[in-house]
Amino acid sequence: MTFLKISKDHGFTLIEVLIAVLILASGMLGISAIQSRSLSYGQIAYFNNTANALGYDMLDRIKANRVVSVDGAGYTVAIGSIPTAYPNDCVIGTCTPAELASYDVNQWKFIVNRQLPNGDGSITFTDTPEGRSYTITIFFDDIKGATSSRRSIVLQGGV
Repeated sequence: MTFLKISKDHGFTLIEVLIAVLILASGMLGISAIQSRSLSYGQIAYFNNTANALGYDMLDRIKANRVVSVDGAGYTVAIGSIPTAYPNDCVIGTCTPAELASYDVNQWKFIVNRQLPNGDGSITFTDTPEGRSYTITIFFDDIKGATSSRRSIVLQGGV
């Protein structure tokens, strides 16, 4: 007759399983927090990159219309007054340099508002002995909502 000796060393106890599950759960929670923060920072970087590209686009438009930007009244626009429809005034036909400047500003503000959350922009210029210096400021909200402050990108360039 063989007697089986039952050992207490086989398997895991319930406490050991619970501790392992707790360690695994806290690790997974940490990974999800890192992933969430990574997505948030990636979205903010995307918005900053888009704002920079839109600012340089407007600076190129200003440089292309030298009649207004250098010799004329200049490009200026304040915050607000965003067009509700895509401007296409100068797409067909010819425009004067002043009409082109107005078209450029309206189209730019429309695109900024559509590409960035609650996006808007302003343009100012200063006459210096070296020429005109333009300051383009783009404002937008980040993805965090109302608890976060508004972000801004400022570009300066001379013509």
